[in-house]
Amino acid sequence: MPSFIRVVSWNIDCMRPEPDLRLDAALSYIQYQVFKCRTNRRRPEPCSILLQGVLATAFDTILNNKWVQNFFVVIPSTTNAWPKLAKYGSVTLLSRSIRITQSTSIHFSCSESQHHAIFVDIKLSGLLDTAQAPPSSESVVALRIANTHLDPLPDGAPIREKQLKLVADALMQDGLFGGVVGGDFNAISPNDSALVESVGLWDAWSGDDEGGFTWGYQPRSPLTPGRLDKLVYTPRPGFFIDTPKKIAVGKKYGKLTRRRWISDHYALLTKVQCVYFASDASDTFSMIHRTTGMCNKD
Repeated sequence: MPSFIRVVSWNIDCMRPEPDLRLDAALSYIQYQVFKCRTNRRRPEPCSILLQGVLATAFDTILNNKWVQNFFVVIPSTTNAWPKLAKYGSVTLLSRSIRITQSTSIHFSCSESQHHAIFVDIKLSGLLDTAQAPPSSESVVALRIANTHLDPLPDGAPIREKQLKLVADALMQDGLFGGVVGGDFNAISPNDSALVESVGLWDAWSGDDEGGFTWGYQPRSPLTPGRLDKLVYTPRPGFFIDTPKKIAVGKKYGKLTRRRWISDHYALLTKVQCVYFASDASDTFSMIHRTTGMCNKD
């Protein structure tokens, strides 16, 4: 059983042309350059790939990818699991080397964009704190990984807070060692700066905000660049997440005479590990398979 998991989060951008080609280029970049898998038969490290902005018309590009077929579970396996009117959505890929116990989703009732969140529960072998527990102690921990795309627009900050609060509550349910959520937080207003901590989560980014900007450069936008994309987690002893690294910076696809950006967003990469203490509670837990998040605007 793996003792760590690498997490990639990337908004593929649902607005640009050639979504199939861009999505295929994104998967190739992750396979060859991020995880160094030179062939479709090369197994990646234990990992989760969180994609947002995947057009429904391009969804089969993921299912038809040979590397994905060989080594990943695709969640959801069909766009029918997205909100009913959604034209695009989020997709989570989990490497088959990780034990998945269940998956669920929240459909944000207050989302004008039909946004949602995906949760996948996995088991990891927690690194033992040998000062408190002998090496023979049971060290399997339960981790919940969330993938989301919060609503856009500057005046949408109150809605984003309610959406992220639903995600945070799910990550902090009893029986879990911890949780991490990645995605496009659409943090474009001053009120978004305190959003993560206001719902009880911690931001994995540790540098200045400008150093973490993930949007506004591909191409250069007339709007102010920002750190729209984030990886955040539940604060607790023994839960460790590396400062996210920006990847897919400057990445394009196509012929040399016709190069285009894969996405207007950079991607993020991190590593998650858990240290198991002897006093940690049982990791038995349960959830219903799908819920609707009630985040009324009033």
